[in-house]
Amino acid sequence: MPSRRPGLQEMWNRVFDSLEAIIPIYEKGSRRISLFADSSMREKAVAFAVRDHELVLDLGSGPGTMARLVIAKGGTAVLLDASRKMLKGALGRHMVQAVFEHLPFRDGAFESVVAGFSLRDSRDLGLALNEIRRSMKADGRFGFCDLGKPDGFAEAVLVGFYIRVAAPVLGAMTGGRAGLGFGSLYETYLLTLPNRLLSRSLNAYFSRVDLEAKDLGASIVVFCST
Repeated sequence: MPSRRPGLQEMWNRVFDSLEAIIPIYEKGSRRISLFADSSMREKAVAFAVRDHELVLDLGSGPGTMARLVIAKGGTAVLLDASRKMLKGALGRHMVQAVFEHLPFRDGAFESVVAGFSLRDSRDLGLALNEIRRSMKADGRFGFCDLGKPDGFAEAVLVGFYIRVAAPVLGAMTGGRAGLGFGSLYETYLLTLPNRLLSRSLNAYFSRVDLEAKDLGASIVVFCST
């Protein structure tokens, strides 16, 4: 039996619908679930990837949280998301509706790429990474932050328990019944590669990969160079 390709695969549509259902509370709920660590994680990824006057792809931009940091750093942000509803709530001049596995850009279009808590939502991680690398210049940088999965079994179970219980509870506290949509976070966690295997996958596309993990490995900021 062939091994399952990394990514959400057949779960993608279900997770996509869950994310669209929580758009009004997306930022606030995510901040609470991350125990308010999301802002500093995004800042680290942007600080690594973005230089002044560069064209930057914000992958899975959502309502534009990451793009605001890119603009503040002096970059020109191109917001890309599969959800038109997400993009409607964002503030930006350059917006594209597309999926990670089929980026509608020429080869080497971007000096850098950033992603905030979105890469794990790829339908097919390998195809997504190939497209990201193809769209970057030869001396480009890819900085992203995300939910990680600890390499140790006990740590992975503890983090999974927190996500399974805390995500829907904190979501409901933030937005009532609609906030229960944050429960899909646990589904994506189950399908996420452990941090060690994620680093190995990234190394197949980038010349250098540094993964910084905190909170037992549940919070990761990753710095990739072409």
